[in-house]
Amino acid sequence: MKKILVSLAAIVAVGALAVGGTIAFYNDSELSSGNVFTAGTIDFTVDSKGAIYNDGTVAGSSWEAKDLTDEKFFSFDDIKPADRGSRHLSLHVGENDGWACLLVANKINDENTPIDPELIAGDTTDNGIQDGELAQNTEVFVWQDNNSDGLYNAGDDALTAEDGETLYSLSDVVIADSTYGTPLTNASTRQVYIAWCAGDQTVDKSAGTITCDGGGMGDKAQTDKFSADMIAYAVQVRNNADFKCSDVDEYNEFTPVPQAG
Repeated sequence: MKKILVSLAAIVAVGALAVGGTIAFYNDSELSSGNVFTAGTIDFTVDSKGAIYNDGTVAGSSWEAKDLTDEKFFSFDDIKPADRGSRHLSLHVGENDGWACLLVANKINDENTPIDPELIAGDTTDNGIQDGELAQNTEVFVWQDNNSDGLYNAGDDALTAEDGETLYSLSDVVIADSTYGTPLTNASTRQVYIAWCAGDQTVDKSAGTITCDGGGMGDKAQTDKFSADMIAYAVQVRNNADFKCSDVDEYNEFTPVPQAG
């Protein structure tokens, strides 16, 4: 009798397990497939509408909008007092709005080897090494040509001082950042002109003229050479509302100073 009771208990236990295995909870599921994060772009390109040197067009100075490689905005090797010129650039961004700047870096102002006229004019050297005078005597003016007529006149924006900023002192040219201007968009193009003068430059917005007087340049600038890199720089607007062109490290592989937040 005892053995039979034990067997019945085992059967009951097995039956309980069998019943438990057939119980199911109500459920449902929905599938969201193919989720993707894709990085946007800041595709900043520059085209050149040409350069003027004195009264002539510089050969090979125009190109379509592209990423710059070895293109030069300026390359002159025989500058004399009263020489003048200009460069017309057009700046573009791709699908995202961007702040934009023109930065001048890696400035080299060479004295080279002074010749008699320089020495007579009082140009002295320290063991043959001294900053030259060409950059200090070459004035430059940059403006945004809002009406695309090639002149600086009513409705245009001055991007540097009108009263004779020199190549030596030229640094950040703000096209648009959090302190000035409006962002570039893929629907807009910024027309930027850079006018230079070997001597004293006079800008007259009311007349739409920029003139050059080389009389005060002097002989100290003879044989001197100035070179620099001009960096067209753009950075996203979104999540970067406080960006300033002055925050960019000068020629540190174009790396901006980290923004707060």
